[in-house]
Amino acid sequence: MPDQTEERKSNHIKVCLEEDVQARRKTTGFEDVFLVHRALPEIKRDRISLSTSVFNHKLSAPLIVGAMTGGAAETTKINAAIAQAVEELGLGMGVGSQRAAINNPKLEHTFAVAREKAPTAFLIA
Repeated sequence: MPDQTEERKSNHIKVCLEEDVQARRKTTGFEDVFLVHRALPEIKRDRISLSTSVFNHKLSAPLIVGAMTGGAAETTKINAAIAQAVEELGLGMGVGSQRAAINNPKLEHTFAVAREKAPTAFLIA
């Protein structure tokens, strides 16, 4: 039987999959921003690098996938897919609150799968 934390984590996933959770009036604010197009045709795209370093760990771009989920059986598949993507793309990933695994060691794999699928990625745990 799932404990309270595991059940809450499962409910988060279920709500996102089955309910209408889109914000109706929230925006990014970019609708009020107007960018002036200034092409730089003399710059060769293949000479531009977005790579950066975080704590001596090289990332292909300054992107880290925010902590998503973990702590319930069905979250293993989600973390595995995200981890595989960041490993292939050279990005970073956060795994989120690990309280569920601290309370129930059987749930450790829902977080550990990130390192299994992304052995060289920058992970925030």
